[in-house]
Amino acid sequence: MKSKLITRLVSFICLSVIVLYLPVSAEAAKGDLSVGLNYPGLGVKYSISNKIALEVKGQSAMDITVIGLRGNYFFKPEGDKKLKFFTGLEADFISFKGEVSKGSGIAAEVFAGGEYFVNKKLAIQLDLGPAFISLTDSDYSESVSGIEYVVNFGINYYFKIK
Repeated sequence: MKSKLITRLVSFICLSVIVLYLPVSAEAAKGDLSVGLNYPGLGVKYSISNKIALEVKGQSAMDITVIGLRGNYFFKPEGDKKLKFFTGLEADFISFKGEVSKGSGIAAEVFAGGEYFVNKKLAIQLDLGPAFISLTDSDYSESVSGIEYVVNFGINYYFKIK
């Protein structure tokens, strides 16, 4: 039991050292890769240009899982090296299983937000926007759809991979 805990602790410390000391950029640029923690999930974002990034993300809470792809278009206020604004689109696949129902669905979101660089490798992200969500219960052929407002909060670590 103690050896398993020690192994996990050493692994966590090694991973933390790697994350903190790899070369990173002060702001996202073409070729950058980021790993993000968002509530409640993870994402990996790749900047295909200085203004466009693609992100694969997954989120899971209780009995709901969401897996999706989002595209961001960045623009930066002049003279501010720490703050970047963005807008984008997201498409998700949703699965759920509760005590009396289970099924799947889709979501499509338009969002806008910002990213604030705390230091050269760490950024805090917040975005929000309306999402069209459509869900179908597989047992009872019931379905529901509508517009909901979504807020995403995350922390991103940037790595320079080129």
